Amino acid sequence: MIGRVISTKMQKTAVVVVEGKKIHPLYKKAFVKSKKYLVDNSFGVKDGDLVEISKVAPVSKNKHWRVTKVVGKNLEEITKEHLQAEAEKIVSEVMPGEKETEELSAISRQTRKKVNKKQEIPKKEKEQSDS
Repeated sequence: MIGRVISTKMQKTAVVVVEGKKIHPLYKKAFVKSKKYLVDNSFGVKDGDLVEISKVAPVSKNKHWRVTKVVGKNLEEITKEHLQAEAEKIVSEVMPGEKETEELSAISRQTRKKVNKKQEIPKKEKEQSDS
């Protein structure tokens, strides 16, 4: 059976959920049936990994399964890394390079200084005229 690791909080034990689609015999509606298994974790799997499990002689009271091989790593992490790399590539295409950005920010600082100086002059004149 192939399942997904949902918990590895216990020592040498992982909780694996095996899901399967079933069709109701009378109503013909499809639904997902899932079952959790306590599995002997000899491979050191992590949460989210896809693993293949097989039945073995009882290891403890509730543990009768063992991880035989790791089918795939955590899909969420892999997908997240892949999407982040794609986003960086798209942003680099759309946004100008770092050198151009620095030049633009320097120009914008200079224009802000000029605008601030122009706004400060009338304030000084008003103060002098008031006194």
